[in-house]
Amino acid sequence: MVEKPSPGNDRGSWLAKSAIFRHRGSMRKKLLWWCMCFCALLQCAAAARGEIGTDEPGAVLLFPKVLRTANQDTIVQISNTTGVRVSLLCLYVNGAPDPNTGEPLWQVVDFQISLTRQQPTLWVASSGLGPQPTDGRAPDLHPGLVPPLAEGFIGELRCVVLDEGETPSTRNALTGEATLIDRTTGTTRKYSAFALRASGNNNRDKILALDDREYSACPRMLLLNHFYDQAPDPVTSSPVTTTITFVPCSADFERSVPTSTNLLFETFNEFEQRLSASLPVTCFADLPLPWIDSRSDPTRSVFHFAVQGTLVAQTRIRPVPTRAITQGSGVVAIAEEFRDGGRVGTALKPHFIGGSLQGDVIVLPSSF
Repeated sequence: MVEKPSPGNDRGSWLAKSAIFRHRGSMRKKLLWWCMCFCALLQCAAAARGEIGTDEPGAVLLFPKVLRTANQDTIVQISNTTGVRVSLLCLYVNGAPDPNTGEPLWQVVDFQISLTRQQPTLWVASSGLGPQPTDGRAPDLHPGLVPPLAEGFIGELRCVVLDEGETPSTRNALTGEATLIDRTTGTTRKYSAFALRASGNNNRDKILALDDREYSACPRMLLLNHFYDQAPDPVTSSPVTTTITFVPCSADFERSVPTSTNLLFETFNEFEQRLSASLPVTCFADLPLPWIDSRSDPTRSVFHFAVQGTLVAQTRIRPVPTRAITQGSGVVAIAEEFRDGGRVGTALKPHFIGGSLQGDVIVLPSSF
C-alpha cells in the first residue's frame, strides 16, 4: 500500500522548491549584472585606448606632407573641438634631401599658437601668420605667430596640445586638414591629419609614449588600395601615377636625431599573385611608387602595370621592429594619385590595422 503525501508535506516541498528558484533567479541576476559591468569596462578601456586615425580629435596632430616649393604650397587647417582655449606646440620638420649628401636635412622650426573654444584657423605655408591680426578680428582671437616656410621645404608638421604649464595635455582637442596645391597645373589634393589620442595615463612629461597607454599607438600594418603605376584609367584611359609619403612616428626633437625604419611591402594583384619589396626610411620619404624597388628603371618595379598586368592592387606595408628601446619603427603615410599628366590629383589615406608591436616615442625639445 502506497502512502499518500499529506497536505503539509506538499506545502513544505513547494516552499523548498520556491526558495531554490528564488536563489537561482538571484544568481542569474548577479551573473547578468557582472557581465554588464565587464562589458562596460571593456568599452571604457577601448574608448580610453583610442586609435590613431582621422575620425576623432586628438592631443597630437601629424601632417605627413607639407610642401613649400617654387610651384607648390600648402594650406594648413587646425580646429579646436573643445569648449576651452587650448595652446599648441607645433614643429615643422624639413625632410628635403640635402643637395650635397642626398640625406634628409632634418631642419626643425617650432612655434606656439593658441585657439579659443571651438575655434578653427588656417594659414598658407609660404606666408604663415603675423604676430598681430590683419583681418580686423580682436587680438585675443588671433592664434599667434606662424613663421613662413622658405622655398625648398618638403616635410611634415606635428602639433601637440599643451596645458597651462606648457606640458603635454591629455585634452583630445584637435582635428586638422592640409591641402596641397600645385600652382602650375592647378591640382589640389586634400587630406586629414592623423590624430593621436591621449589617455588618462599621460604623465605630462616631454616624452610622449605612443603605446596605447599614454597616446595612441601607430599602426602595425598599413593597407593601401591603389592603381599600379601607368595603369590606364578605366574611364578616361589616362595613365595613373602614384606618389607616396612616409613619416616615422618616433621623433627625437631634443637631440635633433632623425628616426630610421625599414618597411616591407606585399602587393597583391587581381590574380591573387603576390610580390614583395622593401624600403629603408630615414626622417622622411616622398617618392613615386615604382621608386620603392626600382628607381633606375620604374618599368621593372613590382608596382608597375607592365610587370603586374592588372589595373589595381592591394599593398600591405609592415614596419620592421627594431632592437632599439628608445624608439619604435611605426610609420604613417599618405598617397597621392594623379591622372591626365598630373593635372588631376587626389589624396589617398591608407587603412590602418592593429597597434604597433613596438611603441614609438616622440621626445619634445626641453625648451621652446
